[in-house]
Amino acid sequence: MKRLDELLGKQESLAWRGDLRVPIHGVTYDSRQVVPGSCYVAIKGFQRDGADFVADAVSRGAAAVVSVHPPAPGFANVTWVQVKNDRRALSAIASRFHDDPSRRLQVIGVTGTNGKTTTVALIQALLGGAGAVAAAGTLGMNFAGTDWPVKLTTPEAPELFAFMAAALRAGCTSLAMEVSSASLSLHRVDDVAFSQAVFTSFSGDHLDFHGTMESYFEAKLSLFRRLGSDHWAIINGDDAMGPRIIRELNCRYVTFGFAEQADIRPLKHAFGPEGTRGVLQTPRGKIEFQSRLLGRFNLMNIMAAASAALVRGAGADAIAAALAAFQPVKGRASIAHAGDFLVVVDYAHTDDALENLLKAFREIARGRLILVFGAGGSRDKTKRPRMARVACRHADQVVVTSDNPRQEDPLAIIADITAGFDPGFTSYRTEPDRRAAIRLALGMAGPGDVVLIAGKGHEDYQIFRDRTVHFDDFEVVRETLGQGHA
Repeated sequence: MKRLDELLGKQESLAWRGDLRVPIHGVTYDSRQVVPGSCYVAIKGFQRDGADFVADAVSRGAAAVVSVHPPAPGFANVTWVQVKNDRRALSAIASRFHDDPSRRLQVIGVTGTNGKTTTVALIQALLGGAGAVAAAGTLGMNFAGTDWPVKLTTPEAPELFAFMAAALRAGCTSLAMEVSSASLSLHRVDDVAFSQAVFTSFSGDHLDFHGTMESYFEAKLSLFRRLGSDHWAIINGDDAMGPRIIRELNCRYVTFGFAEQADIRPLKHAFGPEGTRGVLQTPRGKIEFQSRLLGRFNLMNIMAAASAALVRGAGADAIAAALAAFQPVKGRASIAHAGDFLVVVDYAHTDDALENLLKAFREIARGRLILVFGAGGSRDKTKRPRMARVACRHADQVVVTSDNPRQEDPLAIIADITAGFDPGFTSYRTEPDRRAAIRLALGMAGPGDVVLIAGKGHEDYQIFRDRTVHFDDFEVVRETLGQGHA
C-alpha cells in the first residue's frame, strides 16, 4: 500500500481536491478493474474519455481519480488530481506502486518493424531461459511456470509493472521485451529503466497511427535517445536507418549484419528446410552454431540476440548450446507440414516482412513458392499495394485472401491489394474465405514446392466487422492434409 502523494512524486499536478495522503491499494485505467482503494487514472483515449467512467470507478470503490480534467462536481468523496499528461502519470504511478521494479531488472528493449518476437524469445533463451529471464511481447508475458496473456505488443503500464514485480519475486534478474512504436508514443514505457535496446529493422507500417514514416521512426529512435553511458545499443548495421540511430547514441553499441564492417557477422552460413547453420564472427571470437530457425531473416534475429547476450557476458559455448536447443516461435516461419512439399505459417504482414520471407524461402525451395496472404482491415492501407508488388515479384503463385478484415469489406481490401500487382501479372487467384484460400494453395503444391501462409502467424482467431471467430492457419493445414502429415 502506498499513499497517493508518494505515487505522484514530482508528476506535474495542475490542481487537486481532497487528501493527497489517501492510501492506494491498486492502479488501473479501466473502471471495470477498480477495487476498493484503487487509483483510477482516467485516460483520454482516441475513442472514449476515461473521465466518462469516473462514476463507475467511484461506485466500485476508487479512492482517487487522476485526469487531465479539473476536479468534477459530485465526487467529493474521492481525491481528484488534475495532471498535464494522463499517460505520463499512469506510467509513473504504476511504476512507483510496484516499487520501480525495472530498476532492479536488467531490461532489454527490442524495437523494430519486424523480428521483435523471435529476437525477444532468443534473448530469453541465450541469457539463461525463463528461470532467469522474463519475456514480454506479442505472444504474452512469461517467466518460468507463469504465462500472462496480453492484448498489446507492449502492455499498458499497470500490467507491465505488475508483471515485472512478479518476475522479481520469482527470482528473475532480466527482462527481454518488445517495445512497440505506439508504446513509446503513448508513454507506456516512460518509467522503464532500459539497460539495452535492440534495433531489428525499419520499414513501412502503422502509418494509420503515426501518420508519416518520419513520425514512426522518431518513435523508435526515442528509445535509443534514453540510453546513457553505462548502457548498450544493439544495431542492425544492414538497415538504412542504423547509421542514423548510431549518430544519436550516448551509449556503447555493437552492430550486427551481413556487411563486412558489422561487429557480429556470419563468416559462413547455410540455409535448409531443417534450419540454419554457420559461424559468427564476433569481437569475442567465433561462434559455430546450428539452429532450427529457417531463413536469412532468422539469421538476422540470431545475430541480434547473440549480440545482446555477448554484451551481457554470455560465452560462445553457452550461446551455441542455447541456439541448438531453441524451439522456433509458433507462427514465425513455423513448419506446418513437411513432406513432398513444405508448408510454412508466418506472421509477415508488411511488405518488408513479406519480402524477407519470400527471399528466404527462395534460397530453400527446390520448386515453386506459393503464397497465401491478405492485409488487415482498419489498419495502414498504404502497405497493401506494396505487399502486392513484393508478392508478384518473388512468388510463383499467389492467392490473395482475408486477414482480419475488422470494420472493412474483405473484397475491398482484396481489391486494394490486387491493384498493386505489376501490369501483366496473372499468376494469382482471389478467395476471400481464408480457409478455402489455404486449401486452394495446398491443392496447387507439388514436390519441392513451398507454400507460405502469411499474415496471421500464431493468431487463433479472425476478426470481422460484427464478430470474432476461431481460426488457426495450422489447424486448416492439418484438416486439409490430414493429422498424420501436418
